[in-house]
Amino acid sequence: MYDYEQVEYAIFHWVFGGEYGLPGINPNGFLNPAFFEKYPTKSSYKSFSDLFSKIKSNPDLNDTNALMLCSGGVDSSLLAYFRKNNLEPSPQSFIHTSYVEHNNNDLYKFINVLNLCPGNSFVNSINDSGYLKGLDILSEHNFYQNTYAPTLAFSLNSIGEHNFSNLITGSGPDELFYGMEKYSWREFEKLQDVPIVKALEILDPSYNKKTYVRLFNNYGKELYELVSQKRKKLYESISELEMNIFDSQRILAYATVTAQHMELFNKIAKIFKMKHKAPYLNENLVQLAFSTPLTELISLGSDKRVEIGKKYLKKYLSKYMSYEHVYGKKIGFHAPTSRYVWDYSKSFLIENIELIPNWLNKDKTLNELNIRFSKPLEFGDYFLYSLINLIKHNIRNTK
Repeated sequence: MYDYEQVEYAIFHWVFGGEYGLPGINPNGFLNPAFFEKYPTKSSYKSFSDLFSKIKSNPDLNDTNALMLCSGGVDSSLLAYFRKNNLEPSPQSFIHTSYVEHNNNDLYKFINVLNLCPGNSFVNSINDSGYLKGLDILSEHNFYQNTYAPTLAFSLNSIGEHNFSNLITGSGPDELFYGMEKYSWREFEKLQDVPIVKALEILDPSYNKKTYVRLFNNYGKELYELVSQKRKKLYESISELEMNIFDSQRILAYATVTAQHMELFNKIAKIFKMKHKAPYLNENLVQLAFSTPLTELISLGSDKRVEIGKKYLKKYLSKYMSYEHVYGKKIGFHAPTSRYVWDYSKSFLIENIELIPNWLNKDKTLNELNIRFSKPLEFGDYFLYSLINLIKHNIRNTK
């Protein structure tokens, strides 16, 4: 990573831009405006259900040597059901991850999927040592990403020798049919009267911005300005589509969160000699989703949590699975990262303080670390995680 890319990674856990094969996204990571010209279109459940049905014929779902990452949520549940019907009587293969002594687990939902779609399952329970092992695996391949990446790396490594050709994920629907899942619908409503560029800047998940801004030296401030200008160009390009905040934030999520996930899954699959496949991210479904106003794709009532999204996908899946499974709350893969890296960071970061990035003020950074180590787990960002990865990157690239 170049210096300005390190700054962007530090704050966003990802460097914007790149070719990930996403419909409507150009090779530089920015939007192709022509792709979004059909907005707004009045769509129907049938128009979406027809496209959901066509996903079943995706050849990747006929591959007996594919491995599917299955959380047990709506997206992976439907793909599992399609694979069951395509592959019978051959069993399909799943991988599921959970965290030891942590309530961010959806194992019961995964079991629901297995009851409907029996198959070969790799279920990995991950603790702090497993998580750090995954972090080291990624560092060995000079790949640094978000806080879920070590989980997947550890899990795939735990399988050992295998003949899987593809890693299948349910990537896409979260962003296509809701948007920035980090926020409830009320957060978007609060921004209705704010200029789109400013609103998107507020919503763009800059996980560690507040901390790093305090620690930049003059060079770091210059680099951060470059990063901010690049991100602002994305906000401006979305604003030029002249959509409201509800649909604008969804495109922001697609151009950042979905793209980040594609990089994550593409790269990690390659490390383990597979190709990543995301059946939902086909051009027809993506274009229909983005030509349809988001207000038609959610179940907006008094409850304005993120669970209001994916209305049509849930309706389609409810033909095959129980109401409780389809509409019950899903936690997702949220690693307890701060807890897992806490003890490790105290020794690793202090021992390697001379290798912090050259755009940080060393004295301020050391003081920040000492404050954090004196107040266990009081901070809600991922500063320690990102700084560990940045130093590992510097260690690897100075050998």
